[in-house]
This record gives sequence, C-alpha cells and structure tokens, in this order.
Amino acid sequence: MRVAVGSKNPLKRRAVVAVLKRVRPGAAVAAVEAVSGVSATPLSNAETIAGAARRARAARDQTGADWGLGLEGGMARIAGRWFTCVWCAVWDGKRETVGGCVHCEVPPAVVRGIVSGGREMGDCMDDLTGLRRTKRRMGAEGILTAGLVDREKSFRNAVLYALAPRITAGYYRKR
Repeated sequence: MRVAVGSKNPLKRRAVVAVLKRVRPGAAVAAVEAVSGVSATPLSNAETIAGAARRARAARDQTGADWGLGLEGGMARIAGRWFTCVWCAVWDGKRETVGGCVHCEVPPAVVRGIVSGGREMGDCMDDLTGLRRTKRRMGAEGILTAGLVDREKSFRNAVLYALAPRITAGYYRKR
C-alpha cells in the first residue's frame, strides 16, 4: 500500500508513519506539498476539515497513492470560547473518511493574533513563548500542557480516528 501525506511537515509525516505501522504494516509513506486552500489558521471545524480534505485529495492526485491523507490544525469557537482543533481526512479516490481531536482552550493573546491579525497559530505561539518554529515541534498542545501532550500525538490520534471506518469497517456498514 502507498500512502501520500499532503504536507512536508515532519510531525505530520511521523504521525502517519507511526499509525500505519500498527494499522497497515509495510505501507510506504511519501510526503508532498499540498495546498489546503483555507485560512492560515482555519476558524471553524468545517473550515479545518475542508483544508484536511483538500490536502488529502491533492496528495493522492500528485502521487497516485492508494490513500491520500490530509492533516489540518485550526481553531473552533465552542460555547463562546476558542479551542484548538486537529482534523485528518483520508481519500482513496472513492470514499473520504474524517476524524478529529484536540480541544484545548487557546490563550486570549493568541486568539487576538489569529482572529484580529489574521496570523497563523504557530507564529502567535512563538510570540507568546519566545520560542521559534513551535508548530514543527511541540505545537500549541505541547506548550499549553507543559509537554504532557505533544502535537505529533495529536496528529496520530486524528489519523486513527479518520481511519476508524476503515479499521472496523463492519460497524460502519448500512444495516
């Protein structure tokens, strides 16, 4: 099986490789640049899912892989508060499956930078912490939980949730 990840971000690729070792041992994973077509930081679950889906389709189209996987991070407003979100889409040319996770409240300064300033969450988190390139390392999840959860683990969970209808297909058949 060949799988293409719609991003060159090493965290996303490592997450997909880790999951596929358990779910589809022997799968070959390639990472390709794929445009999400959404905001720098998507501001809803719907927009974040759309970005993941576009990445998945583009990755498969570019490579001819069996599956294209797209991972996208964003924010969603829930009960009047802003939370992080991560979504994964898997596209096989006929069917798309989607899974998501990570709802950690976003600090007000980061929300302002994203909503009012149109900036990317990673840049805002860099400013908040004084660190650089945090989105390619621990991500907001790692920073906001003092390292107890990291971004790669969040991506792994989103990939697993997106693969659930493929892992346990019998539960998803129409009855």
